[in-house]
Amino acid sequence: MTLKRIITLFVFCLQTLLSHSQDTALVISTVDKDLNSSRKTISDVLSDSKLIYLHSLTPFRDVIKKNANTDDITIVTTTEPGIRIVVNGTVTNSSGKPLANILVYFYHTSDKGWYSDTGVHIRKNEGDHRHSRLFGYSKTNSNGKFRIITIRPNGYPQSDFAGHIHIQMWKEDGTYLLGVPGELQFDDDVRMTEQRRKKSLTDGFLIAKNEGTREMPVYNFLIKTKDE
Repeated sequence: MTLKRIITLFVFCLQTLLSHSQDTALVISTVDKDLNSSRKTISDVLSDSKLIYLHSLTPFRDVIKKNANTDDITIVTTTEPGIRIVVNGTVTNSSGKPLANILVYFYHTSDKGWYSDTGVHIRKNEGDHRHSRLFGYSKTNSNGKFRIITIRPNGYPQSDFAGHIHIQMWKEDGTYLLGVPGELQFDDDVRMTEQRRKKSLTDGFLIAKNEGTREMPVYNFLIKTKDE
């Protein structure tokens, strides 16, 4: 291949990448406008299969975070493999007073135990924390409650970890909320052995029983923080 052809190919690839980047930025901007104007809900966006390719991108995730509200939030498409579940959370201070308008960030693995579509658990540079495909931002209502409709996550492949939802919270002023359990786990998970249960409780995680049906499990978590 001649130098001229190499340069031509390089320029073509660069233009293609720039065009794709611009198209992606336009789609994210449109999503932001749709959410801001209430033409779409966060559930509409996160459960849209045509937008899945955006989920690992920081600008997209920032848009979801910026538009977080107290609505129930669905984060999976209708074709997402796995058992569909409802997760109800109630956030209070140490005295039991409900905490309103708390920003809630959560993410978890797929039915395969993967955080991404292309590989298993990512540890390097907190790839799972910042780029997990199944994620969402919500806010607690006046009663300190939030609701997530998703699928029950599975534990990582080739490990004995039980499935779990990672969770973090912030106050209205952006201060990190202390005492949040870090993981929400499920009593009926096949990996929830007595040894794993003891380890999880020692680590401060919450484990909830299914209070719904076998077809539609419902898990209720009371999250007592250390903030007054």
